Amino acid sequence: MAQYDAMMKHILDRFSHEFAALGLDIPDIEILEKLNTEQPTVKMHHNDVTFKIRLPDEEAILHIEVQTDDSRAKPMPLRVLAYASFLVLQHEKHVYSIVLYLRPPAGRDDPGHFGYKRDETFGLNIKYKVIRLYALDGEAVLDTQAIGLLPFTPLMVPPAGMPAEAWVRKCVEATQAAPVDETTRATLLFAMSVFGSFVHPEELFMGLITEESMQTSPFYERLRQRHLQEGIEQGIEQGIEQGIEQGIEQGIERGARENAIENTLAVLTARFPQSDVNAVRLALEAMPNLEHLKQLNLVASLTPSFEAFLRALAA
Repeated sequence: MAQYDAMMKHILDRFSHEFAALGLDIPDIEILEKLNTEQPTVKMHHNDVTFKIRLPDEEAILHIEVQTDDSRAKPMPLRVLAYASFLVLQHEKHVYSIVLYLRPPAGRDDPGHFGYKRDETFGLNIKYKVIRLYALDGEAVLDTQAIGLLPFTPLMVPPAGMPAEAWVRKCVEATQAAPVDETTRATLLFAMSVFGSFVHPEELFMGLITEESMQTSPFYERLRQRHLQEGIEQGIEQGIEQGIEQGIEQGIERGARENAIENTLAVLTARFPQSDVNAVRLALEAMPNLEHLKQLNLVASLTPSFEAFLRALAA
């Protein structure tokens, strides 16, 4: 999921009003600005986005957290408590937190609140909105014509009796017909193929969304370049490994050849000390076949004369 975080944030930024309306059930929302969530005391999750918003009766902070699966490091109620507490302290405004879960069964056990109480004096209570996108009525979402939600509609519940392939096809067609520019449509389709594959086979989207229709998306191109770079790096790594293995094999064979040559010369020198043994060194070194060199070593041990060895060498 990490490589798709930028695309998720782009969609949340580009269509923040639609996600805000979905979470707060208030259509009259104005997104004033996106807030920087980097701060030294609370580490915000990489899928966190935060906005300053204007509602009919107040200015507030909207915090949206997207989860593919359940939170593992810390329970989500504690994370939301940490985020909301920091944002209230920083902005001194009401904070409304929404957690979007993409893939079933994520979020089924998320209570949407954290609290405790000790008599009437001590206690704490915080509530947030839990939205399980995979449990939403997909047809109803398509009817709202909320463009930013289109990439996630294949995750949602299709109309009763509609097969999965027919539902995904309907979602793709709705996205292809959306009133957006070519680059935005490409990003929406690419995002749909990515997030939709959380619950449907990837091949289903490959059959319905052409590569050409996604190519103008900067996120598609970024992923393609990343895969290309990974392929190059993998090829280099494999080449280095193969080169090392080949070098080791060649080194072993070279050492064995040199050893066979030196052994043959040593035997000839010991048996025929009056002969010009070094005269055969060049001939032995020119022989690439290790097995032939080993045979000549045996011949040197058994040959009746140096001249007989020279004849065997020339044969």
